[in-house]
Amino acid sequence: MIKSLILYFQFFTQIPIPIGVDNPTEKMCTGVKYFSFFGFLVGIIESLVFFMSAQVMSLSISWLVVLFVDVVLTGGFHLDAVADMADGLFSSRKKERMLEIMKDSRVGSNGVLILIFYYLISFVTFFEISPTLDIKTGIYLVIAFNLIGKMGISLLFYKMKYSGSNPNGLGTVFVGVKLMDVVIAQIFGLIVLYLMFGYRGLVSWLVGSLFVLVYKRFVYKKIDGLNGDTLGAASPLSQIVFMLLVSWMLKG
Repeated sequence: MIKSLILYFQFFTQIPIPIGVDNPTEKMCTGVKYFSFFGFLVGIIESLVFFMSAQVMSLSISWLVVLFVDVVLTGGFHLDAVADMADGLFSSRKKERMLEIMKDSRVGSNGVLILIFYYLISFVTFFEISPTLDIKTGIYLVIAFNLIGKMGISLLFYKMKYSGSNPNGLGTVFVGVKLMDVVIAQIFGLIVLYLMFGYRGLVSWLVGSLFVLVYKRFVYKKIDGLNGDTLGAASPLSQIVFMLLVSWMLKG
């Protein structure tokens, strides 16, 4: 568990952890059962930022601070993925060209647009419900925001077919993930969501999971499998679906 978490922090965050781990590829794959827990830990870190910011600023501005800190903390890892995914899959090209576009380090118009929508939806939904929130609920949202992203990615790992152009890409690490590991990751996240939001947490998980499955089907039709960018994109996409749903439920 510890070694898998160390690897996840080393690969998916900018937190310096100078600890070597033997057989990293194997441990990242078998550690998928802890992937939601990793998201929970990142959420705890960012919730501390939210709590401290909320002592001197409004909840909405504190949420904006968290969105900024998330980029610093993670290096925008999944945001880069969702931008590349949008540039590639919405380019109306053939599979091979889509994969080439996703490998291009430059961000295209579709990538820019999806990032704009990501931040608009993430902030506006929180702003809409902020009058009904207290600090504790705000903290729960920060944790869930990170948790739901990792739950979305882990759901894609089961029976994953890799279709990336790089045979040694990060996505290949997760080919062959066991069903039970995915189930454990989902159960952990589901318990946390229920403890924080009650039945609303269960509904958000159900709708989010259905969205991820639809997204997976869409990607498979485009490139006949998943690569690192389409995997990583599931995190911010799951997050905005979660925020839209929570906004609707809390406003209601």
